[in-house]
Amino acid sequence: MDLKPLIAALSSILALLLIEFDVSGERLVGKQISAPSLSLVLALLGVAVRQGASLPRAMSVVGGLLPGPYGLRMVRVAHLLGRGNGWDLSWSGAIGDPDYGQSMQVLADCLEPSWRLGSSPLARIETTMRQLHRHARSVLARVAATITVRLLVPTGLCILPAFVLIGVIPCIAAFAGGMS
Repeated sequence: MDLKPLIAALSSILALLLIEFDVSGERLVGKQISAPSLSLVLALLGVAVRQGASLPRAMSVVGGLLPGPYGLRMVRVAHLLGRGNGWDLSWSGAIGDPDYGQSMQVLADCLEPSWRLGSSPLARIETTMRQLHRHARSVLARVAATITVRLLVPTGLCILPAFVLIGVIPCIAAFAGGMS
């Protein structure tokens, strides 16, 4: 059995728990906490499902570990699913959230076929993680290309006139002076 995913998940959980407390050990309640990475949430769900947890139980445990309202939304969805509510009804509040709705929509779309068909969500989780990584890489490549252009254009506009004034004009003047 490969323990790398389990170790990575536990390390991530520990990091999230450490982030939740300040230096004095007080819980950072009421402070704005950004949404965790969707890839991290999916990885944690994947680990929980691999260990035998049902989908609502995995969502409840992972949501309980995540700080802030994002984790509370996941726990609420898991609670509603566990009580026998329908998929759409259970997710409607989380998807409608103005801060986390888009992330919750991706999560719901990833897990819905497994819930409705009773199949393992692991393949969908891994596929969604790959798509998220591919999207992040493409966004990063586009931003890097934009930064390159933004850096090179001013540099070229400053260096080209200096090159012409220091290198080309003196050469032309020397050449023209030597011809007369």
